[in-house]
Amino acid sequence: MKRFHLFRINLVFMIAGVLAVVALINVSVMRSRRSMVQVELETVANYQISSKMKSAAFPAVVWDNLIQADDGEVKDYLNRSEQILKDYGNDEIESLLAAPDGVIQYVYPYSFSDQIGTDLESQPSLRECVIRSRYTGLDTVSAPEPLEDGDHRLYFCHPVYLKDRVGKASFWGYSIVTVRVSKLVSSLRLDEMSTRSNLKLYRMDERSGDEILYEDMPQKLYRPVRYYFSVPNGTMVLEGMWEGGWITKNEMLIEALICLSVIILGVLLLMNLRIRKNMRALSKISYSDELTGLYNRHMLRKVFEDLDGVQKHVAMVFVDFDHFKEINDREGHDAGDEVLRQGAAFFASQFGKESCFRYGGDEFLMMLQDIPDEEVHAKADRLKEFHSIVFRGRRIEVSVSGGIASADCSSIEDLRRLIREADSSLYLAKENGRDRVIGGEA
Repeated sequence: MKRFHLFRINLVFMIAGVLAVVALINVSVMRSRRSMVQVELETVANYQISSKMKSAAFPAVVWDNLIQADDGEVKDYLNRSEQILKDYGNDEIESLLAAPDGVIQYVYPYSFSDQIGTDLESQPSLRECVIRSRYTGLDTVSAPEPLEDGDHRLYFCHPVYLKDRVGKASFWGYSIVTVRVSKLVSSLRLDEMSTRSNLKLYRMDERSGDEILYEDMPQKLYRPVRYYFSVPNGTMVLEGMWEGGWITKNEMLIEALICLSVIILGVLLLMNLRIRKNMRALSKISYSDELTGLYNRHMLRKVFEDLDGVQKHVAMVFVDFDHFKEINDREGHDAGDEVLRQGAAFFASQFGKESCFRYGGDEFLMMLQDIPDEEVHAKADRLKEFHSIVFRGRRIEVSVSGGIASADCSSIEDLRRLIREADSSLYLAKENGRDRVIGGEA
C-alpha cells in the first residue's frame, strides 16, 4: 500500500513534470515564432512595401521634371507617359494624370478620359490628400478608394511647382499616379515570405475605419504581431500570425498524447533542449543595433543579398564622429553613447531610418537606392547641422565627417566596392580638416 502511494505521488509528479515541460515548450515556441514573424514583418514593411510604393509614385516625379523643363507646358502626354511606364516597368500602375490648378486635363491611358475636367478638391476621397500635398509641398497617398469590383484604388499625388527667373516657386498643379491595390499587393509577393505566416495589411483611419488592403486569412488573427510604418500622410499596419496558429492543432494533439504517456518524458526533455538551443541561436540574430535602434551589419548583409543581381543606382554615405575617442575620454562613455544615440536619430531623420546602418563603433552607413545624386548630396550637406548634443544638462560640441560614393550596382561585389570608395572619401574628409563631407560632384 505504501509503495502504491509512493507510486501515485511519483506518477503525479511525473505527469506534473510532463505538463510543465509541455507548457514551457509552448511558451518557447510561441516566443520564437513571434520573434521570427516580427523580424519578417519589419523587413517586408521597410523594404518591400515602402520601396514598392516609392517606385509606383516615381513616374509622377518624372512628369514634374518634364513639366518644369517645358516651362509649365504638358507636351505629348500619351506617348511620353507610355514611354515612362516602359522605362520604369511599373506594371501595377493603372493610370497617370496631370491636373493643372487642381483640375485633371491630361490622362494616360485614354480609357480614363472620363476623369478629364475633374476638380480634385471636390472629390471626397481626394480632397484631404491634394490639399495637404499642395500646402506642404510633399507627396501624399490617398485613402483607398473602393471600386465596384471590390478592389481599391490608391492615388499617389505629387505637387508641381514652377520657379521663375529669380527662383520664386509658384504652384502649377499635380502629377498623379493611380494604382490598383490588388496589383500593388500582388507585386509584393507577400505569399513568398520565408516564415509560415498569415498576413493582413491595412491603412489606419480613425474616421472612416481601417481599410484592409491585403488579407490571406478571412478569420480574425489571434494575438497577431503588428508592425506600424509610415506612408505619406498616413500609417499602415502589417499584421502577421504563424500559419495555423502560434501552436497548431496537430501540435496540441501531440502534446495531449505526450501528457498521457510518461514514457515520452525523455523525448520531451530532448525536444525542450533542442528548442532552447534553437532559441539561443535565434536570439543572437538581430537586425537592429541595441544602442542606436538603427539596422546593423547583419541587416546590411541581408540587403546586399536581396539586391544581388538587381540593377540599382546606389549611393553610400559613410560617416563617423570627429574626435570621438576624445569625447569618450573627456566626457565619459555614457556621454559617448548619447552622442551615438542622438547622432543616429539625426541620421534617420535626414536619410530615413530604413536607409541607415550602424557599421561599427562610431561609423554609420547610409545606403540610398535610386535617388538622384543631387538629392543625396543635399541630404549629406545637412550633416553639418549636427554640431552638438545635450547630455545631463550640458551641451557637448560634436561634428561628423563623411564620404560619398555612388554608382549603378548589380552585384554584392559592386556594393562592397562602393563602400570602400565611400570609406576612402571619408578618409580624405578627415585629412582635409574634418567636419565636412567629400564625394563625387553633386
